[in-house]
Amino acid sequence: MDHNTLLTAVEREGRALLAAAERDPSARIEHCPDWDASGLVDHIAGVWSFMAAQIEAASPDKPTGPDPDDPSTASDRLSRLVALLASVEPATPCWNWCPKEGRTASWMVRRMAHENNIHRWDAENAVGNPDPLDADLAHDGVDEILDVSWRHLPSGPVGDYPSSTLHLHRTDGDGEWLLSSAGGQLVVGHEHAKGDAAARGTASDLNLLVWGRRQPTLEVFGDEAVLDAWLALAP
Repeated sequence: MDHNTLLTAVEREGRALLAAAERDPSARIEHCPDWDASGLVDHIAGVWSFMAAQIEAASPDKPTGPDPDDPSTASDRLSRLVALLASVEPATPCWNWCPKEGRTASWMVRRMAHENNIHRWDAENAVGNPDPLDADLAHDGVDEILDVSWRHLPSGPVGDYPSSTLHLHRTDGDGEWLLSSAGGQLVVGHEHAKGDAAARGTASDLNLLVWGRRQPTLEVFGDEAVLDAWLALAP
């Protein structure tokens, strides 16, 4: 997915998240049970400040802490992050927890587009019927979690993968993923193949699935324990 489309999604999904949370700040977040909508906003505002600090520091070597006394609102923090992301070249150095060669502003734009997208859905789900994830953005969201969070966590590389295989099949457009592991590494293929378990659904349903938000419209075939083992990798 191209850089400008992802940058647009950062703001669009972030604004929609804030608008949904304002409807009922006390609404519980189903898949983040420690939070209500107000707590979700506090969390995401902290993420926006932290990520903005990494862009401003322009250093791939170590994380930079944000101002702990920043009095700005969540809306202001989103505006600042979007402006910073729009002001730098995609290849600008920027710290993240993945291998050093991937520490660029383009990584940050993609991560923030999907962070805001998933949590926008969380907020809307808490206060009413959520809109599904945009299909193209959701397709890239499946790729992104397999590129990032199912391989690398802030605490270090992911290395304990299931020995089984999982096939993901998109029903509203092209998109197939066959997940396996070899030598402690995640292996992702894009062929049509049979896995020990399979999940079949829209791009939105599949993206929500890999983030631990399984929807009743998703079809599952094969061993449910295999699916559960893979989904345990979700942050």
